[in-house]
Amino acid sequence: MPRPCCSLPLALLLPCATAGAAWAQDTGPRRHTIQRTGVAPIIDGRLSDEVWQNAPVLGDFTQVDPDLGAPATQPTEVRGLFDDEHLYLAIRCHDDEPGRIRATEMKRDGSTGSDDFVSIAIDPYSSQRSGYLFTLGPAGLRGDALIEGNSIRTAWDAIWYSAVTIDDEGWVAEVSIPFKSLSFDPNRTEWLLNIERTVRRTNEVTRWSGARRELGVEDLGGAGIIDGFSGNMHQGYGLTIKPFGVLTSELDDGWPDFDAGLDVFYRITPEITAAITVNTDFAEAEVDQRRVNLSRFPLFFEEKRDFFLEEAGVFEFGGIRQSPRPFFSRRIGIVNGEEKGILAGARVTGRTGNVRFGVMNVQMEDDDDLGSKNLSVARAIVDVLDESYLGVIATNGNPSARGENQLFGADFGYVNTSFMGDANLRAGVFAQATRDDPDAGEEQYGYAVGGRAQITTEDWSVFGFVSQVDERYRPALGFVSRPGEREHIARVTRTFRPEWEGVRAVDVSTGGEFFTDLKDTVNTLEVTLIGAALETDTGDFVAADFMLERDVLREPFEISDGVVLDEDSYHWLYVTLNAGTDSSQPLAGELSLRFGEFYDGTRSDYSAIVSARPNAMFQGSVEGVYQDINLPEGDFEVEILRARGAIQFSPDLTFDTIVQWDSVSDITGLNARLRWEPRPGQEIYIVYNESYDTDDNFSSTEREAILKFGATIRF
Repeated sequence: MPRPCCSLPLALLLPCATAGAAWAQDTGPRRHTIQRTGVAPIIDGRLSDEVWQNAPVLGDFTQVDPDLGAPATQPTEVRGLFDDEHLYLAIRCHDDEPGRIRATEMKRDGSTGSDDFVSIAIDPYSSQRSGYLFTLGPAGLRGDALIEGNSIRTAWDAIWYSAVTIDDEGWVAEVSIPFKSLSFDPNRTEWLLNIERTVRRTNEVTRWSGARRELGVEDLGGAGIIDGFSGNMHQGYGLTIKPFGVLTSELDDGWPDFDAGLDVFYRITPEITAAITVNTDFAEAEVDQRRVNLSRFPLFFEEKRDFFLEEAGVFEFGGIRQSPRPFFSRRIGIVNGEEKGILAGARVTGRTGNVRFGVMNVQMEDDDDLGSKNLSVARAIVDVLDESYLGVIATNGNPSARGENQLFGADFGYVNTSFMGDANLRAGVFAQATRDDPDAGEEQYGYAVGGRAQITTEDWSVFGFVSQVDERYRPALGFVSRPGEREHIARVTRTFRPEWEGVRAVDVSTGGEFFTDLKDTVNTLEVTLIGAALETDTGDFVAADFMLERDVLREPFEISDGVVLDEDSYHWLYVTLNAGTDSSQPLAGELSLRFGEFYDGTRSDYSAIVSARPNAMFQGSVEGVYQDINLPEGDFEVEILRARGAIQFSPDLTFDTIVQWDSVSDITGLNARLRWEPRPGQEIYIVYNESYDTDDNFSSTEREAILKFGATIRF
């Protein structure tokens, strides 16, 4: 359940920051010694190997939810070993009701929202800032991600091995992670480790170290220590070659076209990796979810292409999620919604001492309209204090127009996960400057500055953000939604945990976001006057918000075809309601409503989604959105329909499909993907895309079939 937050004077927060400190576990890091083995265990999801019987047990997990600090009701035991080539972990998840273990997700990097699962966080450098996250579920789910600045990057896919079984004692997960898949200093004898387990039927979350609600398992400041690493730990020559081939057929245009490409990764040192991509292709990338924009400002769509996601965390800046973002990789290869060919790209990322860095350069294919484009970004982050950093960023190139564009920025992030004992404080400031020199037009210099602060405790969450963006700020490789304005955000949430039967938590929140021009005249205001949300122990929830919104139009705004709002100042009130059922059930649903005023008229929104997970093989969902807008200038409706389905033959063979339609384009789109991983590192994708003109008896407007196959060769 989302838990937003708002700004209060720090003096008012100080009593709150210590109010939730009475939890049982010592906040100091836990420690465990790992053993070297001369005999590798068989990875079969069973603990019958003799080598496991003599391995020291890591246990005594502590509840994070629902009873913070209490011992786990379902014990977890972890055994760890290593040899020259692999790190081995065996996790025994005891369960007194094994028949109720929720196990429906097999897919690689699939959702953990409906199943039991275990997460393993590893920080080989003990930096408390970056590392690896591995996730396992009892149906075979295998997920991996990079942890970068306490953010999770799921696009990273490593070669590793796992097996799970369910028995009359619970379930078991065995893991073998090759050292070739990790970056680490072979001379270090200590790593950071944390393990978290979720029992889905009760939503009990337990953790080996750092059992605090305001920290996630990816917050490595709460991790424990594993020591005992010594001797040879082979990382190989550090060279990985990933060739791929692509057959693409426009089904109405004759024979298919063949193309091929290559990704090469070389570990220059144990801490620094270079990557080269040639003739890059993203045929397997998931399609965007359709949205209809009822605002005057551009929508932000997340990056979904693996090459740009793999090391994306090092290029994050200032804690900025959307605007004013200095680097936004979707600017590369996508111009006005049209894909542009990428000839080659190179990237070097890593760390040296206390400095993390990343440099990326991409050469686009020559374009008749845009010419030759070479685009680059560089970022350096210096670790300071215990958990904080200083950073700089620079970009060069304009992917969407002729001419030159540069950006330079600097940021400072302060992190203290033990602020006043048990509070998690994250704050920072940033500054950016741009130079834009188009072929046609004047050279311009612009800037963006701002800062943020967030403090969370067991019961409070408080957030504040402010930025000022010059109207001449032009980050050609970034994203800005509203140049020439100041943005202010302030949110606060108080969480109550009443002793009501079946109730897990109640959140009460207030706060808002408003934009002004640089003379402090309010342009847009959106305020949650009061909001409340209730979550049950089983995961059902209900939420309601009473909202105030204001928008000042300084020129006419065509909100829909033929519906034009006049220049004026508008304000309106509305209510939102959201409710949903336990997502772990075979059939689950969520309903959202919005009703009330909208500009000088009314607006009613209805959206619903029904999800089905009858077993581990089948899952699907149907979603509908209906918006009814009635304005004096004209009435219109917006409709979106979306259906998803998946067949999971095994963790290595899955079929996914999505069908979407919206009433604005009146186009129905089909995207179907079959993914097969015969063995880790080898992937085969079959992708089928088709678009239909719904207004013309569903006549096909585009049909495309793609076969992509790739391999991984490591030295």
